[in-house]
Amino acid sequence: MENPTVEGHAINAYVFCPRRCYYEYVEKTFYHNVYTMHGKLLHEHVDHVGRETRGEREGYRSVFLYSEKYGLSIRCDLIEEEQGQIYPVEYKRGKAADWENNVLQVCAQALALEEYLRKQVDFGYLFFYGSHQRKKVIFDEEIRRRTIEVIGLIRELYLSDNPPAGIDDWKKCCKCSLVDYCLPRERRQLRGKIRWERFI
Repeated sequence: MENPTVEGHAINAYVFCPRRCYYEYVEKTFYHNVYTMHGKLLHEHVDHVGRETRGEREGYRSVFLYSEKYGLSIRCDLIEEEQGQIYPVEYKRGKAADWENNVLQVCAQALALEEYLRKQVDFGYLFFYGSHQRKKVIFDEEIRRRTIEVIGLIRELYLSDNPPAGIDDWKKCCKCSLVDYCLPRERRQLRGKIRWERFI
């Protein structure tokens, strides 16, 4: 597959765990659990295409964008315009946090939006349902560089015949909807067993 298109949410999945990203976007394997279903239900409003006004802010829900430059196909939960500034807003189910996967996902939306608008988008927001807070994200050079890097790493996954290593962090793995498909604990146990049997 030459120059495959990278989907926006794949950026979030890759930074969380490259193996999960491979399963979802290369193998096209996905299962729901309580966390993904909760997120899906919370997203019902912003998943419907539409227009809304809140005070001086005008918003456009579920906007699809494509970046020729980065080969990136992305859906923005919300694009807002206020006092001449246009920026993306990404909705998340948990409480406010500084997780890199969320930051890079909204930055990727800004990259695609910049290409559409033909002007720079300096910031965006993460809205957290769990705390009903907005967190402003400034798209500095480091965040942009890292986002573009991850887009390239995801594209490399499509050229691989095997999934990459997982994060092997049970605190995160146990909440992943693909835990029973990926079997991180079982793989770890088998690796230890195989290494031991080499010496028998």
